[in-house]
Amino acid sequence: MSQNQSANVDITEAIQQIDDVHNVSKSTSDSQMGLETMALLIHSHRLNSLENKLKSEYAELKERQGKVTYLHKLIKSINAVTVNNEFDCSARPELKEMLAKAAEYGVEIKPGQSKFNSEERKLLIENINMTCEDYNILNDMQLQTVNRLHTERTESFQLARAIMKPLHDDKINKARAIGK
Repeated sequence: MSQNQSANVDITEAIQQIDDVHNVSKSTSDSQMGLETMALLIHSHRLNSLENKLKSEYAELKERQGKVTYLHKLIKSINAVTVNNEFDCSARPELKEMLAKAAEYGVEIKPGQSKFNSEERKLLIENINMTCEDYNILNDMQLQTVNRLHTERTESFQLARAIMKPLHDDKINKARAIGK
């Protein structure tokens, strides 16, 4: 098992333990909770919060990347039906729909235009490419956020383990001392 898979298994086990403690804490008052339980609850909240943010950011990133893929597909389609550097989609309803959707994504297209001469076609492709570039810049920035959140989540998990290990070891030592 690789180190990354091992870390994922450790995280999964820790989250299960945290969930178990969280369920127990619902039935006990705060004054009856021990230090270990309180620490687990605090770290549980932090880890869950980071995970939710991570999922949200990733969903946005994935949606935006889908738009970039769609716009690239549109460019391919335009290039495939271009004749003598002119683009005519008046007889192609699927391309008209693609252009309308591209306009929804922010590409500047004259409404209702279905014939593009050489210069207009060139400008259309340039507009699509600029919109893709804008989306890619946003994707790069959001990918950095996703990576930062992932790193924070991993560090929080490691901090939780670092706090819980001494508490666990202390309980074992106390139990041994009682047994002597």
